Amino acid sequence: MPKKSMKKRRKAVSTGIEKEIKEALKEKKLVIGTKVVFKELKKGRIKKAIYASNCPAESMKDLEQYGKSGAELEAFSGNSLKLGEVCGKPFKTLMIGIKK
Repeated sequence: MPKKSMKKRRKAVSTGIEKEIKEALKEKKLVIGTKVVFKELKKGRIKKAIYASNCPAESMKDLEQYGKSGAELEAFSGNSLKLGEVCGKPFKTLMIGIKK
């Protein structure tokens, strides 16, 4: 009898923030892109803004200023390419927002 392959498929372990992003994506509450996130923050429609680890200092300064309106700010452990992948996009994403 031939031996069966014992290769196991490894599933990517999702962190809490990745699960939250995927849920928001399913619920269509995800806003992608720096300009759009800033625009929605000004209007008070964002409950949480998530930024990549390689986000420029100038964008971070603006984000902190807009975040004072009550939105939670959270750092993503990966870079912009990884954040784009988590969002299901084939491009880099510096910042995303989750709508209220």
